[in-house]
Amino acid sequence: MHGTLRDLARLGNLLAHDGRRGGVQVVPEAWLQEATTANPVAAPGVADSFFGYGRHFWIFPGEQRQFALIGVRGQALFVDPSRRLVLAQTAVWPTPGDRASRGELLAVWRGLTAGVN
Repeated sequence: MHGTLRDLARLGNLLAHDGRRGGVQVVPEAWLQEATTANPVAAPGVADSFFGYGRHFWIFPGEQRQFALIGVRGQALFVDPSRRLVLAQTAVWPTPGDRASRGELLAVWRGLTAGVN
């Protein structure tokens, strides 16, 4: 997917509102719920050492429904629908899946979501 940071944030806002924009259901809510909820075969810690996996969405561990779209070199969109919270990032990490950079990004997200009710 190609787009600007603003476009990515707009997509995140749509996802944070369970597929609704301006009172119109753009993406079917039932599909989005299913796509952003990991099944046992792809649960967090099973599909990846940290994330679970839905239908092209990475699923955060924990009780709170949170999910992400993550590019190979640091492009990311993190969404917490219950809080209507979105983090959008465009980046060019030095290496694909750069562990240090990924860790920093996850730390920022954890910091944002830890203090928000």
